Amino acid sequence: MHIPGNQTPMGTVIAPKRDEGPAANRPEDSAGFAGVMSDIGATAAGTPPSASADRHDANEIARMEKDLATYRREREKVVQSRTTDPPAFQLALPVNDRGYMPYVPADQLKLIDRIMDSYLGRPPHEMKMMWEELEANGLTPNQLARTAKHFINLKGEIVGRAEATGGAPSAAQGGTAWTASLV
Repeated sequence: MHIPGNQTPMGTVIAPKRDEGPAANRPEDSAGFAGVMSDIGATAAGTPPSASADRHDANEIARMEKDLATYRREREKVVQSRTTDPPAFQLALPVNDRGYMPYVPADQLKLIDRIMDSYLGRPPHEMKMMWEELEANGLTPNQLARTAKHFINLKGEIVGRAEATGGAPSAAQGGTAWTASLV
C-alpha cells in the first residue's frame, strides 16, 4: 500500500508501522486490547475471551511486529545495495469500511519481495507472470484480506480479525490495485 507523503523502498509492500501516529504515545503495557474479541476463547454466545487469550494475542502481535521490524531492516540493506533503480512495484491493500487493512507479517512479506525481486530487470510483458505467481501463493490483495488473522489501521493499531471486521466472517472490502511503474 502506498501512503501519500511516505518515501518507501522499491519492491516492497507498505503498511503503517505501529510506532507511527497518535497510537505511538501510549505506554507499551497498555496496548489497547481491552476491546479485542478474539476467535480464540470466545464462545458462540459471544462472551469475551479470557485474559490469557488477550495476553496470547498481545504476545503474538508483539512477536509479529518484532519479526517485521527485523525483516524491514534487512530488506533496507538489500534495497540500498542495489546499483540500479528497479521499477517500483506497489501493492495496494484493501481497506474495509471500519478503516482496517490486512496486516502482512514478515513471512508473507519475504515471499512477496522474493517473487517481485525475481522479476526485476525482466521485460514489461513478463510482469503478468509475476502477478500470476503472487496469486498462486495467496498474495493478492483480496487473498490477503480473506486470510489475514490480524488487521492494521492507519494509526498503526493492530487488532484481531473479529475487531477489525466487526465479527463478520467476511467484511466488505474496498477497491484494490496492483501497479508497476518506472521510477
